[in-house]
Amino acid sequence: MTARKRRLWAVSVGALASSLALLPACGRPAGVTSRSEVAPTALVAARGDARDVVLVTIDTLRADAVSYSGSGKVETPAVDRLAAEGVVFENTHAHAVVTLPSHASILTGLYPYQHGIRDNARFTARADLPSLATILRAQGYRTAAFVSAFPLDRRFGLAAGFDVYDDEYGGARGGAGVEIAERPGEETVSRAVAWWAANGVRPRFLWVHLFAPHFPYEPKEPYASRYRNAPYFGEVASADAQLASLLDALRAPAARSLLLVVTSDHGESLGEHGEETHGLFAYEATLRVPLVVWAPGMLRSGRVRGHARHVDVLPTVCDLLGFAAPPGLPGRSLFSEAADDGSYFEALSAHLNRGWAPLVGRIESGMKAIRLPVPELYDLARDPAEARNLAAGEGRRHREILDGIPPDVVDALEPGLLDDEEAARLRSLGYVAGGARASPPVFDATTDPKNLVQYERVIDRALGAWNQGDTRGAVDLLRDLVARQPRMAVAVAHLASMYADLGRLDEAVDLLSRAVSAGIADEEMRVKLALDLARVGRAERGWEVLARDRESPNPETQSALGRVAAQLGRQGEARRHFERALALDPTYPEGLVDLGTLLLSAGDLAGARTHLERALAQNAASAEGWNVLGVVRLKNGDAGGARAAWEKAVAADPRYPEALFNLALACGRAREYDRAERLLEQYAGLVDAAESARARAMIGQLRAARGSR
Repeated sequence: MTARKRRLWAVSVGALASSLALLPACGRPAGVTSRSEVAPTALVAARGDARDVVLVTIDTLRADAVSYSGSGKVETPAVDRLAAEGVVFENTHAHAVVTLPSHASILTGLYPYQHGIRDNARFTARADLPSLATILRAQGYRTAAFVSAFPLDRRFGLAAGFDVYDDEYGGARGGAGVEIAERPGEETVSRAVAWWAANGVRPRFLWVHLFAPHFPYEPKEPYASRYRNAPYFGEVASADAQLASLLDALRAPAARSLLLVVTSDHGESLGEHGEETHGLFAYEATLRVPLVVWAPGMLRSGRVRGHARHVDVLPTVCDLLGFAAPPGLPGRSLFSEAADDGSYFEALSAHLNRGWAPLVGRIESGMKAIRLPVPELYDLARDPAEARNLAAGEGRRHREILDGIPPDVVDALEPGLLDDEEAARLRSLGYVAGGARASPPVFDATTDPKNLVQYERVIDRALGAWNQGDTRGAVDLLRDLVARQPRMAVAVAHLASMYADLGRLDEAVDLLSRAVSAGIADEEMRVKLALDLARVGRAERGWEVLARDRESPNPETQSALGRVAAQLGRQGEARRHFERALALDPTYPEGLVDLGTLLLSAGDLAGARTHLERALAQNAASAEGWNVLGVVRLKNGDAGGARAAWEKAVAADPRYPEALFNLALACGRAREYDRAERLLEQYAGLVDAAESARARAMIGQLRAARGSR
């Protein structure tokens, strides 16, 4: 599935590679003893040193997926060495189970409902929020972040306070195949080390994010062979090796000592509670994470059993360095006398992307309460596998724990309801039938994620079928799922993308229009609808669909506005939107392709080539970029260069219609009739009836030409 102009619709996928050696349920491994279980305040040898600060976040790393935990399932010597020399917090919890909101909590010291990022992709951090980066830069630090995957793209607001925010990972931004743009951890570390070496005059704050072991699990050798039957653990071992390379550079002789924090944003279910990856639930497999603080000369080594949280990271760093943390934060320094007052958590992807009941909860004094239509309460010390739900017998305790959650935490999250003005405007376009407002969803046991997880596995099967070439099977699975779960926006989005890629644009438009009518379409789905409308010759309607999004800070929305404006002949307006997209995200290669395409249409071949080559330098796998560059080269008289570009476009995306067609023409001109015919056959299967008929007529001409030789 091509990923042209699409975003990350799902945060949890399956079609999971086999992982036969699953970890035990998250809990303290039996037989593991602590070197030190004294009060954490006794582990502080000194405070206030002028130290460099490094934060390392390893994506999707379970608390028991490090060998110092005693699980025996994987070797992580780099993390183990830090654990032996530093302070291990054995009972640490995240506050969200997907990448973006969890990192926002680490960096700002705020719960998700305070910093406002509740899921991947659709939320943006406020620019005025203090963070580790803004605090340390104000103290004279040079600051840099090197992130490895699209969920942490600068467009989501985490770049504030960083002198350098390196998110140049290229690749697709996601799509029906859930191809998350990422770069290898080795490259991220290499760039981070280069920055570190060049910026040693002033104190430094460096954040390095490694995406492994995020799904899909594809460890390289030697870890692929070593963990053949457990690829998740192979990726854990690979991430540890990447960390080791970073540590080698950090430990090189320097003028200052170091404060290093290593943690994960969330864990991975690996099949526990019926969840293959993460995002749906908030059981310990995904909520509990490793946390090691390493600062030789400042901290004595030891293990701490007391409760730690992501919101404690920022106050802890400030405390150890002698800085004042911003007032009003929910966390506290882990090396202070402050008492643990519980921890809030949420898992809202199922609510926001599937229309299911919202999941929020709290941990207090070792008891974990989950607010859902079917409530849950677990004694984590006695039942770390969360196998015995105590809510029915201890309803009062369940309510008391949840009373610590502000009452309006979920109220603002009801999905997609239309106000009267918006409903009236959409009715005028034919998108909303009936009354002015969509009916609010009813959350009862039928919408509890525990009772719906089987539908997630249908999406997994559909994506697996699509990626294996069974397009009919994939479409049938999702069409049936949408009929059963019409508010499951993620299924609608995947199905619409599949329709579009199969050339069934009218069906894509109809499906997305019904999603708008039902009140489940967010900005990303409106963008998809607008682009599909433009592709079927209804650009004016596409422009109207995006009326409420004209000032969006999302570069992909601005790109879509530019594309629709260009089709309407509004070239100046199109250019303004493309330039705004690039101003919002200078590392957005698709925006460069858009602007290059516009310049091509205006006859500015030199400008088009410059922008396209910049785009391809960032993302060499851009089929669209190579395709348009091929046209530029052909117009410049370079037929060989044009063909080479189209070859790369087809290699990057064998289902990209325009590249298939252009390469077919090049092959035909070179009298390579057999290959030209095959390419046109592929093209005919991806476009509408009129274009398909045109392609088949050309095939007839090729056969006639071949017969006349």
